[in-house]
Amino acid sequence: MSGRRVGMALVVAAGLLVGGVARADPAWIAAVERDWFAPRAAAFAETAAALPPALRGLCAAPPERTEDALTRARAAWRSALTDWERLAGVAIGPVLDLRAQRRIDFTPTRPRMIEKAIQSAPAGPAAMELIGTPAKGLPALEWLLWVKPATPDSAACAYAVQLAEEIAREAVAIAAAPFNTRPPADFPSDLINQWVAGLERLRWIGMELPIHVVTTSETGGAPEFPRGRAGAAALAWAAQWDALRALAITGHGSLAAVLRARGQADAAVELADRVARVDAALRDLDVGDPARVRAATGVLTTLRHRVETAIAPLLGVSIGFSDADGD
Repeated sequence: MSGRRVGMALVVAAGLLVGGVARADPAWIAAVERDWFAPRAAAFAETAAALPPALRGLCAAPPERTEDALTRARAAWRSALTDWERLAGVAIGPVLDLRAQRRIDFTPTRPRMIEKAIQSAPAGPAAMELIGTPAKGLPALEWLLWVKPATPDSAACAYAVQLAEEIAREAVAIAAAPFNTRPPADFPSDLINQWVAGLERLRWIGMELPIHVVTTSETGGAPEFPRGRAGAAALAWAAQWDALRALAITGHGSLAAVLRARGQADAAVELADRVARVDAALRDLDVGDPARVRAATGVLTTLRHRVETAIAPLLGVSIGFSDADGD
């Protein structure tokens, strides 16, 4: 078979081009679910399930074991956060359909609402549904573990347990939900637009905006990066990038794999090269080095621009805001 016929066979087999517009056949959708979504959802469900017992252990700890119990609860939070960012770094499937980013990761958290929620002493799923999202999720739990650490036998600790249990329930719901409920023809656009949105969340919200706030304010000070209260900003950056990186170049459902299936091997190689440059820029990145953090955002911007202007068009996708872009 000639090279041209092989290339055409790959395109037809992958089902990626109809009338010049990209589409997703069940094989592509299944590959993303199998190689990317399912293992990440399962990992988050597992680490989220470890949160409630860790918080119950803190609440029941005797005075001489309180510090150890707090350390274990914090470690459980960091593990759940890492797996959450590896999953939600690109909000596709149930993460988007269930509005999980808002329910699990509403920011900025509202301390006054947390205090009000503590006083209301909710118990169980029904009661927690009446609590506003700004007082719930991983950010609220971060507040109760680092900013105003909950102590054993306190109302704050009891509320922290409720937060942990709700996060665990949300994680189970995400893992159990159907992966793709939208028309298959929408999948390429949804995937790539959400990938770009995830990269921007990392670049702007996670990294550049906190530096911008400090440099443009009269008071100065150190940037307040998301997850910084727990000392987990860099951990979150790495986990978010892990989500983006994998969907870009790893697995049969990655953008690079789709490009190769369409006979666009050069574009796949260039995408991998751009990803490698981000790898280098983010390696050992530290919140105490704002200049290097800002430099890393520039590399992320370059990658985003290339995906928007070169990769997306090759797949017949236009980048733009839609109701699929999430919160």
